[in-house]
Amino acid sequence: PPQGNYQAGLWWDYEHQDEWLITPTFNCPPMAYLTVDAYVYRGSIYNDHYYIKVSTDNGTNWTILYDATAATGGWNYYVSPIYLNMEAYGGQQIKIAFQADDPPSNDGLWYCWFIDNLYIGNAVQGVKFAGSDLLSSRSKVAGEKVSSEIVVAPYPSREAIEGKRELPTVLKDKITTPTRSERSLQGYKVWRLTSGNETQPDTWTLLTTQLITTLATVDSAWTALPNGSYRWAVKAVYTANVTSVASFSNVLNKETQMGNIVGFVRKQNNQPIAGATVTAGGISATTNSAGAYSLALSIGTYSVTASAAGYQPRTIDGVVVLPNQNTTLNFVLDPVANEDEYLPAVSTELIGNYPNPFNPETTIAYSIKDRCKVHLEVYNLKGQLVRTLVNEEKANGHYKAVFNAKDEKGNTLSSGIYFYRLQAGTNQYISRAEVNSALFVFYIGFLLVQK
Repeated sequence: PPQGNYQAGLWWDYEHQDEWLITPTFNCPPMAYLTVDAYVYRGSIYNDHYYIKVSTDNGTNWTILYDATAATGGWNYYVSPIYLNMEAYGGQQIKIAFQADDPPSNDGLWYCWFIDNLYIGNAVQGVKFAGSDLLSSRSKVAGEKVSSEIVVAPYPSREAIEGKRELPTVLKDKITTPTRSERSLQGYKVWRLTSGNETQPDTWTLLTTQLITTLATVDSAWTALPNGSYRWAVKAVYTANVTSVASFSNVLNKETQMGNIVGFVRKQNNQPIAGATVTAGGISATTNSAGAYSLALSIGTYSVTASAAGYQPRTIDGVVVLPNQNTTLNFVLDPVANEDEYLPAVSTELIGNYPNPFNPETTIAYSIKDRCKVHLEVYNLKGQLVRTLVNEEKANGHYKAVFNAKDEKGNTLSSGIYFYRLQAGTNQYISRAEVNSALFVFYIGFLLVQK
């Protein structure tokens, strides 16, 4: 046996056999399952049957849950526990029976059948019986209470006795009188598995590479798992690395809810930046020719970064992605300092302003070729001066001035048409600007006056 020296079972005989081992009536817990270690032959060709059955009417009728004869794989020497889903019987009064029946020829069973470590329950609640509570009977006619005794099975089947099957070497060393040995609990191992793979331990993922002694552990890889239905298996580990039958958790369905971050990446003059990269949570998207992008992300809060060649990257924190919704996030990127700005200016010119539209300020760029007195001023439609941005001598170079749409006293300008003029030596440049109190939009035209 996998643990200890005691189990329940039956031996084959040449006489007719129809043997039953029946539990008392009990209330099946919700989300329940049944596991049992088995010493049984799977796939008998002699028409004998080794059933696990359930009754919901106190044993009047029985439904087959498992038949070793209908299974495949030959001998199961307690290696793979039988796993049965009992969720359909949750909350009902049921009985479980183990039945072995020979074929119509009534010439007895061909194989012995032992069971051990029977468990019925869920991750929270289990059903327990004393050995004396189980009822054994022949042909379900007369019953007697089960008695406990040590059984030493010298051979696994009638086939081996009659020379039709060679006795496996693994059993030749086990023809000894068993003795109890002391053991102690060493710890626990925990696995994650896909629901439906309870009987395929080779597919389980071990979460605890070292034995744990606490009654809780964390599956740190949960968030990275694909959508699906998962369970966890726990085994107790005893002295000499003897392990218990697995206890399984309830089924947990993982369904990652998704949302989107969408928007545009633009220059300071409101022109799109194509080929920019927007990244959040390890997922990236590239803007199209219109500067648009879309990121599909699981729900949560992200830091989103936009970057493009020739521009300074920008990161916005605390962007919330909601399930099945679009979160709009637009970027305006500042250009990286141009090397030309550090080179001598080859002409005097008013380059223009950016961004456009802007809120709350815009930057006016200009270049000076020869040292001269420079005036940069803003006028209203009446020709009245409302703001002087520059009034000083400038040497050869590239310059910028910030205009925040306020007059000399700090008052916000009203909506309307405004002009800003660059007077540099004998050259004069004028641009027209339309100011909106909510959003300042400059329509720029250039006028060069030679004096």
